Amino acid sequence: MGARDAMNNLQGNQIILGTRSRKFSSSGHAWFISYLLSNVSGGLTSPLIPLFVVIYLHYSVVYVGIISSLSSAASVPALIFWGNLSDILKKRKVFIIIGFAGSFLSLLLILITHTIGMYIATLVIYQIIAMASTPVATLLILESTVEKKWPNVMSSFNTISYIGLVVGLAAGTLILNIFGHGGPSILPFLYFYSAIVYLAAAVSAIFLLPEPATKLDRDSGRLARVASFRMVERIRYFPTNVIHIISLRRGKGRKLSQRTRMYIFYTCILMFGFQLFFVPFPVFLIDRLGGTETEIFIMYLLNNVASLLAFRISGKTVERTGLGKTMSMAIFSRVSILAFSTVLGLWLVHISGSLWIGVACYSIMGFFWSFISISWVTSISKLAIPENRGKAIGYYNSFLGVGQIGGSLASGFISGILGYPADFLVAMLAVLIGGIFLIRFQKNMEPYMNSGQRPLSS
Repeated sequence: MGARDAMNNLQGNQIILGTRSRKFSSSGHAWFISYLLSNVSGGLTSPLIPLFVVIYLHYSVVYVGIISSLSSAASVPALIFWGNLSDILKKRKVFIIIGFAGSFLSLLLILITHTIGMYIATLVIYQIIAMASTPVATLLILESTVEKKWPNVMSSFNTISYIGLVVGLAAGTLILNIFGHGGPSILPFLYFYSAIVYLAAAVSAIFLLPEPATKLDRDSGRLARVASFRMVERIRYFPTNVIHIISLRRGKGRKLSQRTRMYIFYTCILMFGFQLFFVPFPVFLIDRLGGTETEIFIMYLLNNVASLLAFRISGKTVERTGLGKTMSMAIFSRVSILAFSTVLGLWLVHISGSLWIGVACYSIMGFFWSFISISWVTSISKLAIPENRGKAIGYYNSFLGVGQIGGSLASGFISGILGYPADFLVAMLAVLIGGIFLIRFQKNMEPYMNSGQRPLSS
């Protein structure tokens, strides 16, 4: 795992960071604890939007879509703003502390939240502040160690961060099993527990985080081939290893090529289709299949475990079978799951075990995300003009957000007005059509893809 293959591509022109740059030793890894804790917090809150809206506030799936869309929308400009501000001020540590401490304070507002408007405001504030820590984390790692150690340190960081997310989901499941018998009143306290863990992350960051003496430019050639994978598919839980963002500074690099823009557009369409499924599906389990808070947490936990397991093999699969075949397998496997989910919603709702069949559908969807993410970022890296690779991946991350925001909003209205099976059917058609266009486009772009690059696995 880690950006190992991406880094291997840099070894031909390695430059060692300045002598003042800190090297990671066993003690130098101690600040990873801060990000482990922050990801535990993220795991505790991952499934809470549908649960809080439907079970605690008693609103419909329409509002789940609206709130998911608004919270996601808040994170996109916030990510760009904090990343650019960090680059301008040439500071890293302070933004991580702002992100962690601000998340603690904003999540405390949940304890006085009893209306849908207050809930929306709380999540938007949380998203805006939490994004302060996201675009600086990986740069802090790279700036604090010699270049030849980047792959190993990034691998450790990504693994620890993802373990934190899974531990948070497992902790939420355990809390619900022990204290959830009193009904939905436990849900605000999951946000409160998450806030306390964020406070611990902020305090540990103050004492453990380094402030590197050497600063790297996101637009430099050295970072152009360092991919920023989204290990977590939903945008409101951006991975901690985002490097490339849209720069607000004018005149940075050439315009993106037409082929790169088209590829990003197709990934945006596909993400729109994926999100049509992900947002309302937990509510479908609650409304139609009798799911409880515990089962929703288990479903999210299995989804993320499946994604983690797949990341172990997805890079090698791309290298062995090729980008086109790997992506076709993953996308059309998801189409099959979406088609089955439509059948589940129409005719299999009342069969024995339908709830756990639904949990399995959602979980398996997570397995294929790793293959899709690596294929997309590797393809964009190959299609982009070499000096614009970082810029291309920045736009890719942002336009995935656009697709997810639109899919979240549309999913609530389609599910609320036409029903869940109609939403799953529309999602299937969107992914099927988008997948066909993307794969045909990629096949036509093979002259640009056969450059001999290895997959940028994460």
